[in-house]
Amino acid sequence: MEEDFFTDGFRKLTGPIEHWLTTYHTGYWGFRPDKEGAWEAIEEGEIFLFHASASKFLDVPRREVKDAGKAVIGLGRVGAKSTKSEPAWWEEVHQDGNYPFLIHFSEIHWFGDTDSIRDVPVADKSTDEMVADVHRLDQNKITFAEMDERAGYRIPAQGSPGNVKYPEKLFPLLVERLRGDSQKDLVSPQSQDATGDTSARDSSSIRERSRDRNLDPEQSASETVSYSSSVDQTMSGWVEHEHALDVFEDHLLNAGFDSGETKHSDILASRDGYLVLAEAKFIHDGNERSQIRTAIGQLHEYGYFDVQNDPERRGMELVKCLVFTKRPSESYLPFLKSLSEDGIHTFWIDEYEVLGLQNSLEKLSQITS
Repeated sequence: MEEDFFTDGFRKLTGPIEHWLTTYHTGYWGFRPDKEGAWEAIEEGEIFLFHASASKFLDVPRREVKDAGKAVIGLGRVGAKSTKSEPAWWEEVHQDGNYPFLIHFSEIHWFGDTDSIRDVPVADKSTDEMVADVHRLDQNKITFAEMDERAGYRIPAQGSPGNVKYPEKLFPLLVERLRGDSQKDLVSPQSQDATGDTSARDSSSIRERSRDRNLDPEQSASETVSYSSSVDQTMSGWVEHEHALDVFEDHLLNAGFDSGETKHSDILASRDGYLVLAEAKFIHDGNERSQIRTAIGQLHEYGYFDVQNDPERRGMELVKCLVFTKRPSESYLPFLKSLSEDGIHTFWIDEYEVLGLQNSLEKLSQITS
């Protein structure tokens, strides 16, 4: 799917977030009778973003669902079309909705915690379970604020199906969600089961980092093709992020560390009683402050879930590392230097070389010698 949306782009489907729970169970999306023309125009193989609007049909106080939706929660590829007459959506079961024209997805990727959603028709669920499932589906979503900040572009909020004018601008955000490289397994305050209890997260197993990307910006087929050039430009941040991880991990591997990633952490590597936890960030003048703050928070969070929750790992000396795609600005260097007192060290990548603050480089030399 990644290769196809790089070359062909995608469109989007919009509907209340509770409607997407039916798609989770059935694998299809429906259109009202007045949208038959739009349904007929959809072709097999097309890729659609799943845009969840705010909850509309759940009869609960607004405060219970006010933060849900208004974001992209997944995407899928169309495999077939059909019609139906039986009710499937919450609106059809409990009100007077009618969505007879269906598109079936041959491939779906959800961003949220779908493993915790009971895979049964929404007709078999209580309102309380629907509210809990809405929040599970809502986790790790791509909000309009994130689109504005990181892509400089947002999808239209209304209309379905709708064209996405600049799909290439959203590629880095989508790739991160598909590959689990960003905002890994965030726990929302509303991520609760029907009884109101928030489930604890266990430590994660370490897996080898995938480097099979073939996304070298230098390989653009033609500089005269504006779409391809734009793809290269908007993907560069993600490519630089991955390159920084590759170079830093190679430094550890060459020193004899066992290294990989978890469902939370960019890099978790161990050797001789040392445990290196690294979080990489692509930075530039416009995002440095937010990226640094996010990375520090992630190191603390993943240090808890991936290290403190694991009896073997918490007995090792933990070295937390910030890895940036370039040298941070002078205004932030004193602050980053002060973090070393809390065991957080700062590095950046210059082509294929690991550079960093002096005390951080000394620590790295100590654990890799």
